[in-house]
Amino acid sequence: MKEDGKFLLGAVLSALYPRRCPFCGKVIGFAANCSSCWKRSRAWELPDASLDPKTHYFGRLQGAAAVYRYTDGVRDAILRMKYQTHSWYGWDLGCGLAKGLLDCTFYRKYGIILPELVPGAADYWDVIVPVPVSSRERGYNVPYLLARPLAYATGLPIQPEALQRVRHEKHQAGLSLGERLANVVDAFAPASSCDVAGKRVLLVDDVITTGATAAACAEALLAAGAQSVYAVALASSQPQAEQQILNAGNAERIENYGTV
Repeated sequence: MKEDGKFLLGAVLSALYPRRCPFCGKVIGFAANCSSCWKRSRAWELPDASLDPKTHYFGRLQGAAAVYRYTDGVRDAILRMKYQTHSWYGWDLGCGLAKGLLDCTFYRKYGIILPELVPGAADYWDVIVPVPVSSRERGYNVPYLLARPLAYATGLPIQPEALQRVRHEKHQAGLSLGERLANVVDAFAPASSCDVAGKRVLLVDDVITTGATAAACAEALLAAGAQSVYAVALASSQPQAEQQILNAGNAERIENYGTV
């Protein structure tokens, strides 16, 4: 009933403040998607959602996946959501994440588009954990917004505050892989409410660039007793050069994580 109330409120707000396409900002109301961006978005999709450990740093992640390239309308949507307080984009983009990863179908409730439960989707994971908020000033956590439709599609519970940032590192943009790895060492820790012992965790972020942040989150979750951690993101930026990944897999990984 509580969740029904949220969607009923969302439907009322959608009537007062018409829904916009997260990619271009055009008003689309209750339409399933933006007619002008639907075809273009297909060109932004990654041909294979599974990311390659030769081009991304996995650390002790079981694996990682992303739906889109971090480019064009996808990049614009994520930046609007993160830095222009367009938090309402999170639901539509999260539905895109669920569709790209699980090929789920959708239905409407109070005019809101909801993912159908995908049979067997919960066979691979036990809980969803979003990467912790990177800015205290934003007032909402983008990875959590993206994770909510995934919870509908999988039937899995979300632990929105399982992880906490214990050290707010400097911005990762523009840093080399080695610098990124060093930047996030011990930046995350299990929160007091963390309950992942023996569980297979689906970690959710907005963008996977090198994989350093996801790998650091995985370290904290595994330290809390998680059985495994698999990371997913709405988008992935241009993969790093293979040699850079391999080089960073030696000195930085050994020094920062204490294991090969």
